Amino acid sequence: MELSIFHNGQFFVALVEYKTEGKSKFIKYTFGTEPDDEQILIFIHQKLLPLLNATQTTVNTKVRKNKVNPKRLQRQVAKAQKAPKDITKAQLAIKEEQQLHKKQRKKLNKAKKDAFIARKRKLKRQKAKAKHKGK
Repeated sequence: MELSIFHNGQFFVALVEYKTEGKSKFIKYTFGTEPDDEQILIFIHQKLLPLLNATQTTVNTKVRKNKVNPKRLQRQVAKAQKAPKDITKAQLAIKEEQQLHKKQRKKLNKAKKDAFIARKRKLKRQKAKAKHKGK
């Protein structure tokens, strides 16, 4: 069982993952303001079990049987802690849309810059030609 408490920008949220026999159950509980140790203990002792029993949705998970090098495990834990905890499909879609717009803006700006440079070169050639003709 894993309990992670984090601030989602507005509230403090507890995310619990309970694993049994290759299946996982997830619970999200909102504390509101920053919870102190007493509130967390009350949550664990009184509210966690009823919420786990009320949860009907389970997700199949793979069970790893390989031993993991302790240093690698440390790196994986650090990486997992830095990663955002609960990204929804909607958030992923929005992020992809932003990346797409970013690529389109870069292409447009490059085209504008190239057109400006081409005009500048053309004017420079015209001036050189005119100067060469003696006008």
